[in-house]
Order: sequence, then structure tokens, then C-alpha cells
Amino acid sequence: MDELADQYAAISLEEEESGGLSYEAEEALDGGIDTRWCLVGRFLSDRSIDFEKMQHSMATLWKPGKGVYIKRLEPNLFLFQFNHEVDINRVIEGSPWTYDRMQLVFERLKEGDNPRFVEINKLDFWVQLHDLQPGFMSERVCKEVGNYIGEFLESDGNNFIGVWRDYLRIRVRMQIDKPIKRHMKIKKSGSDWFWVNFKYEHIPTFCFICGLLGHAEKFCSKIFETPIHEIVKPYGPWMKAIPRRQQYLTGSKWLRSSVSVQPSPAKEGDLTMGAAGMDEDDSGKKGTANPEPNPKGYDSVKKRRVWYRGGKFGGK
Repeated sequence: MDELADQYAAISLEEEESGGLSYEAEEALDGGIDTRWCLVGRFLSDRSIDFEKMQHSMATLWKPGKGVYIKRLEPNLFLFQFNHEVDINRVIEGSPWTYDRMQLVFERLKEGDNPRFVEINKLDFWVQLHDLQPGFMSERVCKEVGNYIGEFLESDGNNFIGVWRDYLRIRVRMQIDKPIKRHMKIKKSGSDWFWVNFKYEHIPTFCFICGLLGHAEKFCSKIFETPIHEIVKPYGPWMKAIPRRQQYLTGSKWLRSSVSVQPSPAKEGDLTMGAAGMDEDDSGKKGTANPEPNPKGYDSVKKRRVWYRGGKFGGK
């Protein structure tokens, strides 16, 4: 034992602790890995993720023109590497995205970020502001209400154009670890308070008891803290906005009730209502948990395989 103690005493840690490497900030040390067009994300669920199905479903929803590589970092942590600014911006601006009724939450990587340690707790939504009274439909009100809900990002470009609107639309960045907001009181000096009610477009599963995203009421921790007959549900399905993009039959002005005529079904190009700036092929992407697979992975318009790289889809 004395001999072993003498050996440990002879070991010096100073050389090991004082050693190290230092590089200039501009030196490239990562082998040319490009993080400019990378997202890191996770799904708001405790369920297991079928990686093979998930990556094909997301690639089908996004249709990135230059392809996307998807890597699993942890059981519920994924890296999405695009190859062009257009593709990654389209995904960011088109959120929220859902797979198998599970909401995808993501952050864009910045230079030097380790994707395993990036905080992922924010989600962008389009929120409808209902029951605004005349005199309050302004950009200023939109910004202030948006910052009450979360972080105001932008207003719908059609908010203040054309005829009277039943609601205004704003895009807001929200903390997913905080309850969603239901409404807000507003008034002018000398007048009465009134409520502005919020409806969220393409909102995923949320709890009607606690208002948090990612779980239903039957999985809420509050049901273990409160007797069932005393549980209050301040949130509800009325906070989900009705999908805005709809198809209409346009032949009604020519039809007569006295003649039995079967109207033709609406065709592509008929009158539709949709979000400003949204591509025509985007109508099915929101809230589509399991999109129908495209035969052979071909783009339905350009007949080429471009949506997914690194898996079964080809790059031709």
C-alpha cells in the first residue's frame, strides 16, 4: 500500500490541467459543415416517434425544392438540414406543422450552436382577434395585443384593405410552457371595457383545464390535485379558428330551383378563400397529421423527385 501511495504522490496534474488549444475565431474547424440552413426541433408529445414515417411525412408536407436531410439526434430531437434559404424560410413562415397530431416545435440554428443544447420552447401562430369594436381596428392595437399574447411578429397584409372584416389576423410567437391567452380587455377613456377574444389557427392539442399545449385534459396534472367535480375548464374548442381555406360551388347564380340540375363539383381555380401569400398547394399542409403518400415520391406538378434526400426518396 505504501508503494502505491508513493506512485500516486509522484503524479503531477499541473501539466494536464494547464494544457489546451486555442484557435482564431475565423478559422474553419468543422470540416465544412454548413449550419446556415438548419433547424433543430422536437414534437410536443411523450409518444414514440416513428422516424422513418415522420421524415417522409414532413418532406411531403414541405416539398423542399433543393431537398432536406433529417437526422435523429435523440428519441425526440431532430436536425433538419436544408440546402437553400428559400426552402428553410418557407418552412419557418409556414409553421405550425403537425405530424400524427403532434406539433413540431423548432429553432433555427445560429453559427456555433450545438443542436443538442438549443432551447426549443417557442412556436409561431396566426391568431384571429374577434369582437374588436370600431375605432380599435388599427396596427397599433394589433401590435399591443400581439405582445400581450406573446411576441408580435406581423399583421396580415389584408387586415386593413377592402370591406369590413369580422376579425383581424396577427402572427405571434408564443412560449409553449405558458398557458395560451383566451381574451383581453380593451377600452378608451370614458367608455366601457369590452373583451377581444382570440382564436388560434391550426393550433395543436391543448388542455382545456390548464391551457398548455401538447396534452389533452385527461393527461393534465391538475386532475390529480383537484376533485373531479371541482375541476374547471376555462379553455375550450371555441379557441380553435375555423380553417379559412374553403371550396365554393360557383354555379348557383345560374341555377333555378324549378329545374332539376346537378351542380358540377368545384374545380381547381374556382373561388377560394385563403391566407395571403400562401401557395395554392399549401391548402392541405396545416393540420394534416398523416398526408397521403405521393406515388413513387414524384412531385405532382413537375414530376420529379426532389422532396427528400438521405432516405428512400431519390434525388432525380
